[in-house]
Amino acid sequence: MLPDYEIVSGRGIGRIILGLSKKEIADIMGAPDEIEHPENPDNESCEIFCYNAINCSLLFDPDQDDRLVEISIENGYFHLARKIRVGLRKEDLLNFGTALRFGEYRIEESPTLEYPAQELISYEQAGLHFWLNNGIITAIGITPLVAEDGRIIWPEPEGDEI
Repeated sequence: MLPDYEIVSGRGIGRIILGLSKKEIADIMGAPDEIEHPENPDNESCEIFCYNAINCSLLFDPDQDDRLVEISIENGYFHLARKIRVGLRKEDLLNFGTALRFGEYRIEESPTLEYPAQELISYEQAGLHFWLNNGIITAIGITPLVAEDGRIIWPEPEGDEI
């Protein structure tokens, strides 16, 4: 049986904490299966570490000293409060989002050639983003929380982390 991973809003998953460096992540996770360099309009090269065995990718931003700024999950073993995970229906996500007090949400259509019915539901106050295709969650994104003045609130490691 595969492990069950708890997603913590604005923080991360277990020892994978937003704000860590590439080296710290590699020390925890090992070398990534692949490293992507998506095109960025500002000519800054973000870097994504992909861990294919667990369908998880980690984005590092050069504008934030190459710190981990987003965790993206496409795996049903990762969950929020044992309620929200990949495969959940949109209606259930919105109900759980209210019950778990994620705050207000924004829904955007974000169709692609591969997924013409794709949409994005973002709970900015909670640092959570959900990609859905045909009303089903296909990916979960975790980002740092942001203060009212626009500052990123980096989570602090606890106990034996990192």
